Amino acid sequence: MAVMDTSTSLKRPLGAAPGDGTATAAPATAIRATSVSSGRVVVVGMHVASSLQCAGMALLRVFQGHVELLGWQPALGTYYSVHSPKWNSLLVIHGRAHDAAARDGRKALLDAEYQASFDGVTAELFAAMEPHAPSVGFDADEEHAADRLAREMAETFPIVLVLRAAPVTFGNVMCYYETPAHASTVVLPGFKLIMTKDELARLVESSSSSSSESAALAGSTHSPKPAAQVLRELVVADPSRPIQISSGWQSAVEALEQSLRAGDSAQRIVVCGGKDVGKSTFCRYLVNRLLALYDVVAFLDTDLGQPELTPPGMVSLHALTTPLLGPGFTHMKTPLRAFFCGGTNPGTDPLYYMRAVQSLLRLYERKYSKSPRVVPLVINTDGWVKSMGHDLLCSVIAQAAPQHIVQLLSTTRSKQFDLPSHGPWRVHSVEPWDPVGSATVQAPRSSKEMRLYRLHSYFLGQTRCTAVPRQQLQNLHFITEKDRLSSSIVQAYGALSPFAVPFDAVDVAFAGASVPPSQVLLSLNCSVVGLCVNPQRAPRESDAVALAGPPRIQLHRVHAPCVGLGLVRAVDAERRCLLVLSPLPLELLRHVNLLVRGNISVDPLVVAAEATTQAPPYGVLDVIPSEGSGSTAMQSRNNIKRKREDGGNAGPQGRR
Repeated sequence: MAVMDTSTSLKRPLGAAPGDGTATAAPATAIRATSVSSGRVVVVGMHVASSLQCAGMALLRVFQGHVELLGWQPALGTYYSVHSPKWNSLLVIHGRAHDAAARDGRKALLDAEYQASFDGVTAELFAAMEPHAPSVGFDADEEHAADRLAREMAETFPIVLVLRAAPVTFGNVMCYYETPAHASTVVLPGFKLIMTKDELARLVESSSSSSSESAALAGSTHSPKPAAQVLRELVVADPSRPIQISSGWQSAVEALEQSLRAGDSAQRIVVCGGKDVGKSTFCRYLVNRLLALYDVVAFLDTDLGQPELTPPGMVSLHALTTPLLGPGFTHMKTPLRAFFCGGTNPGTDPLYYMRAVQSLLRLYERKYSKSPRVVPLVINTDGWVKSMGHDLLCSVIAQAAPQHIVQLLSTTRSKQFDLPSHGPWRVHSVEPWDPVGSATVQAPRSSKEMRLYRLHSYFLGQTRCTAVPRQQLQNLHFITEKDRLSSSIVQAYGALSPFAVPFDAVDVAFAGASVPPSQVLLSLNCSVVGLCVNPQRAPRESDAVALAGPPRIQLHRVHAPCVGLGLVRAVDAERRCLLVLSPLPLELLRHVNLLVRGNISVDPLVVAAEATTQAPPYGVLDVIPSEGSGSTAMQSRNNIKRKREDGGNAGPQGRR
């Protein structure tokens, strides 16, 4: 691996002594902000004891000092994607002193007064760390202009951040935050800092009274905007609900870290709890904290309905090296291996679900048990903790044999459950997520909406919202306005080019369902399918003669790894091929030989053929809405037990 010289990008300011990060006097203002002339790059100065509530989406790099976001301490000079939807609990940037930051992590940290400027490595590193993120056109002149502003800011503030506007796609657009009160052109579009009205008034007053403006870029093409104007466009007084990590959560994570440090081998941590108790937030916080200790953190996601790193319906194993700074749909990852269970409820096919979990646990053992580096495993579980859901949770725990179980408690009876009492694990019982903030803040999005956002992020994560006017993006954070982009999303799906999949190249299976042969094509049409690779696939009876009829059906469920999802846009019966939308590269799709039709609901809008702005490469035949009558496969309900009466004897109505 080539080693790059970073001596030009990491510098200590002239006159700064090693370890002397608090030499400058604290100014009267809590923060200060300035930007280059385009407004796409903003420089923010803050104090060690300050914190900034973030709403929207942006790219963040630390020029000087140390900060923490949801347990993560960003490295100097590296860009990270930050997604903090206004309708969700907001991410908070906390200033950290160098001594405190160094105590919390194993990795060596630079002194607080080091400065990290932009260079060619910055862009390459961002592309390598976030390969699924939309490409960012880093303007080197803008970045260097921002660095000059940051050096001036560092003369007054110990912490200096550089924020860049993030590309807006149909996969992340629901994080976009602006209001009609802003002018037609504002700094850092789609991202704002949230304060109270009193805090904002004091900030603007103190900033207006300061006459010192940057002279470093005077007369250049990147002349900075006045600081007071930047603050008016960047900071918003709005009710908020910030993420505040409780002392109980901190104590639990510190106990886990202490146990991991004391051990000489990898340990497994299971995180469990009912729905809406904060499992996802706790998992992100835990992973971010562990990444300060380890280069890689393994993550096994067994939540089919609200997975953290994949579209719904999948059980997956990941090797994480970058932080999780946003809701699940904002950081889709390519798994080491995954299995498609077909739906959002593991009770549809519990045997296949548990077989998938066992396979991924064995893969973790083979890959990391004899590795020279320690790779801990975090296991995210389903929020279904009653009846069969509780049985499946206990089975996952028994198979994983973890050293630690983090149980998020709940005061709601339907979310309370008992853990297996006998085992080698230590149970850490912590309080549920308790969002603190204004009572006027709207409720988060529903589970159904979050699943739809994950699908949009997966299929449209690289599709820019260039044709959407800025006025249409404003107020998307309101419940009443969240559907205003429906027609644009329809057009975005319609503009995607499908892959033509010959009937004879794939087999078809139906997850937890049975379909008559005459209805196979109709059932596949406009459905989400798992794209799987079956190494045991038998050849067709005749390869030389073109066969007639639909694809071959696998009557028994095949345990085959899933490389991703596809959306069957249409069925061309004449050419005997399926038209499938997928973000996967063609090189990977060539290995797919099994399509698993699940029961994941697809919004009828995304399959409306008449919404395309350009003619598709193939005609759309026999299109039916996914939620219409007869549009889904007939599902088996063998997992539901019949109620018993009179000491176990079935009643008269139960013996029909």
